[in-house]
Amino acid sequence: MKVLIACEFSGVVRDAFLARGHDAVSCDLLPSASPGPHIQGDARDYLGGGWDLLIAHPPCTYLANSGVRWLYGGGGKVRDPARWSAMQDGAAFFRAMLEAPVPRIAVENPVMHGHAKSIVGR
Repeated sequence: MKVLIACEFSGVVRDAFLARGHDAVSCDLLPSASPGPHIQGDARDYLGGGWDLLIAHPPCTYLANSGVRWLYGGGGKVRDPARWSAMQDGAAFFRAMLEAPVPRIAVENPVMHGHAKSIVGR
């Protein structure tokens, strides 16, 4: 099986699939921390690579319910434009993983706050 592990620079999940005989590649903006097949770049640019399985671990910093309060400043009443922009970008990335042209998809999912859910759509 041809497997893309998105948002993984450690190589741990990639190496587990390789050990079981799969054609696995990790992909992250960072270089791989361990030797092995790795794409350094934005995973969205590689989703059309004919993968059989996508496993994605997108950053949840701006999507998780536990951090929703940080989207606001000024005593919780004023939107922080930089954080809202980062949240919108993160949700769009998450959605791109869900909608990838891959038959089997697993995306690590935090308990997402409502603002991110409205973008992701689930």
